[in-house]
Amino acid sequence: MTARHPLAQTSPGAGARALYLGARDKKQVHCTEEALVVRNVKAQTLRYPVARVARIVSSTTVDWSGAALALCMRRGIGITWLDAAGESLGACYPCQRSHPSLATALDLLTDAPDGATRYQNWLRSRRMEVLVRWGKENADRIDPMQWEGVKREWVYQGHVATHLPRPLRSLCLAYVGAQLAAHGLAPLVWDAQAASIDIDHDFCELLWAEMNLHAGALTEKVEAELPTAALFERWNARNAASLLLHLRSLHRLVMKALYA
Repeated sequence: MTARHPLAQTSPGAGARALYLGARDKKQVHCTEEALVVRNVKAQTLRYPVARVARIVSSTTVDWSGAALALCMRRGIGITWLDAAGESLGACYPCQRSHPSLATALDLLTDAPDGATRYQNWLRSRRMEVLVRWGKENADRIDPMQWEGVKREWVYQGHVATHLPRPLRSLCLAYVGAQLAAHGLAPLVWDAQAASIDIDHDFCELLWAEMNLHAGALTEKVEAELPTAALFERWNARNAASLLLHLRSLHRLVMKALYA
C-alpha cells in the first residue's frame, strides 16, 4: 500500500529507533500532533514522539486510527505488519520517500542484536580493501609470505607495521573527526550490549594503515624534515578519496541492513 501526501516531511533524526508493537495483547494507536499514543487493554498509555521513531513493526492485533497512520506518512515512517506466525503481511510507506540519515541508520544497525558483529565484519572487509589496493600497486615487490603475514596481522588483528612518526596519526585522527562531523556522525556509537564502537579510531586506522603500507615516498620526505602537518596535507591531497570510499561503503551497509 502506498500513501500520498504532499507534505511528507524529512526522515527521523539521529537516535531514532524502530518501534515494535507486538502481539501479546491488543492495542490501539492514536496520536497527537507530535507523538503516537499507544493504549493497551488495561488502559495504560504510552507516548512515542515521532521524531524518535525510525520505522514501525506492528502485529495485526493493533488497531490504528487514520490520524495515526497519516502522521506516520507525513513524517516518513514506514509501517510493516506481521501475522501471528511472524510472517510479513505487507507494508505502508509514504509516497514521497525520505531516507534516514547515515547517523540514524548506523544507530539502528548497531542497536540490533547482531549489529556489532555486522559492523566488525564490514570493518574487516575494509581492511582487506586497503590491503588489496596496496598489493596491486606493489605486485612486483611483494612476495607471497609477506602478503600473508601482513594479511594476518592487519586484516584479522587490526595491526600494521608503523614506519611513520606517530604525530602523523594524530593529524589523521583530527581529519577523520572533522569529516565524520561533516557527515553528521558521532565519533562513537553504542551497540546492543552498551559497548562503545569507536568510529573515529576505526576510520583513522584504515587511513593510518594505508599511509604506512605506502610509506616509501612519505618516509623520504620525513628524512628531508618536511614539517609533519605539511606532510599529512600533501598525502591527503593525493588520497582524499580514501576516507570518502570508506564512508560510502559504511552507508551502503547500514542502508541495506535497515531496508533488508
